[in-house]
Parts: sequence; C-alpha cells; structure tokens
Amino acid sequence: MKEILIVGAGDLGKEAVWLVEDINRRVRTYLILGFLDDDREKTGKEFYGYKVLGTTEKLEELEERPHVSAVLAIQDGNIRKRIVEEHNMFQAWETLIHPTAVIAQTAEIGKGSLVFPHVTVSVDSSLGKFGLYYLNATVSNDCVFGDYVSVMTGTTVSEHVKIGEESCLSAGSCIYPHKTLGRRVKTAAGAVVSKDCGDDVKIGEKNNTFFFSK
Repeated sequence: MKEILIVGAGDLGKEAVWLVEDINRRVRTYLILGFLDDDREKTGKEFYGYKVLGTTEKLEELEERPHVSAVLAIQDGNIRKRIVEEHNMFQAWETLIHPTAVIAQTAEIGKGSLVFPHVTVSVDSSLGKFGLYYLNATVSNDCVFGDYVSVMTGTTVSEHVKIGEESCLSAGSCIYPHKTLGRRVKTAAGAVVSKDCGDDVKIGEKNNTFFFSK
C-alpha cells in the first residue's frame, strides 16, 4: 500500500479522506498517514480521524522517503500553485480518481489532481496538473485545461473548450462549445459563458443578467 499525506486539514481535506476510503473499498491502495496544514494551531491535533503532523515545510523531509506521496486538498488553485512552487523539491504528488468517475481512455488527467464521484471526462480532453474536479462535473470532448484549474459541482464544459491555469468554474457553471477562457478566470455559481474572455476576468450575475467584469 502507498503511504499518503493530505495537504489541507479543512473541508476538502476530509472529503479527500472520503475519496481515499472509497478507492480503498475497491482495491486496498492507500494508507493515510495524516494531514499537513500551514495553520500552525492545527499541528498535533486530530482532524477527521487523523493527526495534523505539521505544516507543508515537512514536504522537504519526504524527499528522503520516496514511498510517501501527498495530495493537495485545497480548493483555491492559487494556493495549490503556491505550495507546489514553494516546495518544488517534492515531486511525489498523487492523483486521486474516485471509482465512479468516468474517464475516457484517450483523456489525460494531470498529475496531482483530485477527481470526485460521478465526474465525466470525455474523449481526447487534456486536463492540466493539480486540477480539482468536483461532484458531477462534466468535461466534454477535446477540451484543454491549464494547471491548477478548479471545476466545481455540476459544472458542464462543452466540447473544444480551452481554459487557462488557476481558473475556477463555480458550481453549476456552463461553458459553451469552442470557447477560450484565459488564466485566473472565475465564474459565479450558475454562470453561462457564451463568448471568449481573457485573463483575470470574473463572470458573474447582476439583476439576473450574466456579465463580464474585470
């Protein structure tokens, strides 16, 4: 069995425990060692049945323990990126895919990603590293995502969509086919994206009308 640490002792952290436990019910794969969290007040305390062993500074120590991997259970892609870059000596990032997820054989899921129950990724889509794909999200065929993208509950991404790194598609978002979204784009819950947009754009709702703002 692989030994694994969960980075992030918060809501997504306990859901990562659930993800690991469901994987283990199918095939005994992982032994959870505990959590890492940069909130030092959590160090030494128990969270969701496991001990918080320290901060992400401990990732450097794990270079000497090649049998130990880690997973990033943090919703904010900007924070995921910061942790990976600050601890770039650590490379043993694990990808977790729930058994109920449907991933086409020709789709690619990047290293360090979390794929939750009932996610669907269609043929020939390429999803970047350290992504988060939450409950019931759907990615259609021939999509290309950058690294550190978060796709939240019930989001639908249509075919041939390109999304830049660190973007976040909030719950229930819908992206029209053949659209390109830049880096760090953020949609509001339920947003409908029907045209291309550049970097650092927020797509929200105002008076029941969806709009672009920067």
